[in-house]
Amino acid sequence: MNKVLFSIVTPCFNSEDTIERTIKSILQQKTENYEYIIVDGASTDHTLDIIKKYEPYFGGKMRWYSEPDKGIYDAFNKGVNYSKGIYCWNVNSDDYLEPDALSFLVDLIQKYNISELPVISGSLNFFDEDTGRILYVEKLNEARAKRAFHLDQTCVTHPATVVPKYVYDKYGTFDSSYKLLGDTEWAHRVYASGTPFLFVDKVLTNMSNAGLTGNFGWKRFKLSHHDRKKYFKTFYKNPIERYARFLLWDLLFLRGVIKSKLKK
Repeated sequence: MNKVLFSIVTPCFNSEDTIERTIKSILQQKTENYEYIIVDGASTDHTLDIIKKYEPYFGGKMRWYSEPDKGIYDAFNKGVNYSKGIYCWNVNSDDYLEPDALSFLVDLIQKYNISELPVISGSLNFFDEDTGRILYVEKLNEARAKRAFHLDQTCVTHPATVVPKYVYDKYGTFDSSYKLLGDTEWAHRVYASGTPFLFVDKVLTNMSNAGLTGNFGWKRFKLSHHDRKKYFKTFYKNPIERYARFLLWDLLFLRGVIKSKLKK
C-alpha cells in the first residue's frame, strides 16, 4: 500500500496529566505506516508544551492543531477530516495503545480487498487511573454486537475500533450535538447500513476510567438524558416504541452502574 494505512487521531483539552502516556504509546508501535494527528481544543495548561516536545520524535508523521471546538465529537470530526489514511483510529488523550496494536492490524488488514475493508473492533483493558489496575477487559463478538444494536447500546468497543475512511465518507462522521452518545449514534447508523464489521478477540488499547465516558455514575446519567431523547427520536418514529426503549435503556444503565461497582 502506497497510501498511509492508519490515521491516528487524539482529541485533547487540558490533558497535561495523561497525554504524554498516549503519545509514547504511539511511538512504541512496531510499524511506521501511520500518521498521528492531535486535535487540541485550545488548552490553557501545558498540553501543547508536551505535544511540541515529542513532535520531533515522529519524523514528520505528527501534525497538530489547536483551536476552540464544540466538544469531543467535533474534535473527532476534525481529525477525520484531516486524515489521509486508509483507516482512522480515534485514541483519546487519557488512553494508550498496546505496543503491538498496529502490527496486529497490519497483518489482519492484508487479508482483505482494499475496496471492501471492514470496520475492525477489538478488545480493550478498562483500567483505574489512580492505581493502573485493570478492572476488566471489554470485548464484543458478532452475537453480542448484534444484541447491543437491538438494545440501543454501543455495538463496538469504540476506543478499540478502527474505521475505513470510506465509511466516514459514505455514512458521515459523528453528530457533534451529542455530549456522550455520539459514538453510539454513529455505530447504530453505520451498523444498520450493512457495513461489514469484524470483531477480534485481541486487546488493542487501554481505556481510563477518569473521564465521563469511563464512569458509570449519576453525573453521566444526567448528562446523557438529552442525548438519549435525541437518539430515540432519530431512530424510532413510533412514540410508544420510543418510550419503551427509553425505559429499557434506563434499566440497562442502572444494571451497568451496579456491574461497574461490583467489578471495582
